[in-house]
Amino acid sequence: MSQEKIKVRAPASTANLGSGFDSIGIALDMYTEIEMSSHNQLQFEWVDEHGNNTPFPFTNDENLIYQAMKQVCELLQKDIPNVRVLVKSNIPSTRGLGSSASAFVAGLVAINKWLGGTLSKDDLLWLAAEKEGHPDNVGASLFGGVFVGAMDWEAKKVQHNYIPFPNKWTWLAAIPSYSSSTTSARKRLPDSYQKQDVIFNLSRYGLLVSSIMLGDEEGLKTGFFDKLHTPYRQDSIPGLDHLMNSQEEVGALGFMISGAGPTVLGLVPQQANLKKAQLYMEQFLKSDAHDVNVIPLNVDHFGVQVYVGEDLEYLCNTKAFMA
Repeated sequence: MSQEKIKVRAPASTANLGSGFDSIGIALDMYTEIEMSSHNQLQFEWVDEHGNNTPFPFTNDENLIYQAMKQVCELLQKDIPNVRVLVKSNIPSTRGLGSSASAFVAGLVAINKWLGGTLSKDDLLWLAAEKEGHPDNVGASLFGGVFVGAMDWEAKKVQHNYIPFPNKWTWLAAIPSYSSSTTSARKRLPDSYQKQDVIFNLSRYGLLVSSIMLGDEEGLKTGFFDKLHTPYRQDSIPGLDHLMNSQEEVGALGFMISGAGPTVLGLVPQQANLKKAQLYMEQFLKSDAHDVNVIPLNVDHFGVQVYVGEDLEYLCNTKAFMA
């Protein structure tokens, strides 16, 4: 395989969707792309939006692609090969859109393919989920569409299902100019929860998943409500409380924090005024201290794509082709 050139493209993702804390993710159409080819040494280069290449260090924890390659090679008891890795991405980092998960997944898939494809996609899912501690973002990047999964720590595997996302709904992402780390966002959460709050989320999570499957808008509105993470993180995003209170006026199905934030997502039905929803999101989430960019995003139904030469392979569930 070392004579080939491999290209891998892994989508962005959002997680939680309100009540589905750490258990559901959706792939979105922004991407981390890497190109791996034979070289005389291991070398990483960042490719900017203008096509300019800049070398960057690889022997540190910040290079998630290198960390993914190292993990697979250690598992397979092989040396990291001498390859040139070109990396580009249009996923904003530290914004709650799965940039880290996308990079790690892309690295896992590329090096596994380079070394002969020994590991299955479920093996790769476990490696990624084990590192993250939850499977939602990495699962969505691997398989595309709506990913629902639970970690089985004893068996060292992730039980998961793929669900197509209805095309009749449009996602809007309000991406702010400021960032937020997952670590700091998790520090806001309590060590334990009241039983009634757990029951509240369990009932809404069932509605969330079934409403996506059935295309039920009223059920989905209820499924987005959450008491496990949103109330503790909401104050860190200026204007979010006012935006969520305007949901009916805007005609949105719901507004929610994307992953750990600070990006805020809105889901809008076909009959709603998309421009109005965008303006409301800008109005409430923008301030003198920071800017916000509101853009529409589509669901990526296919997950990781792998090119070997000019041939395209998908790692996704084949149900995506029928979505």
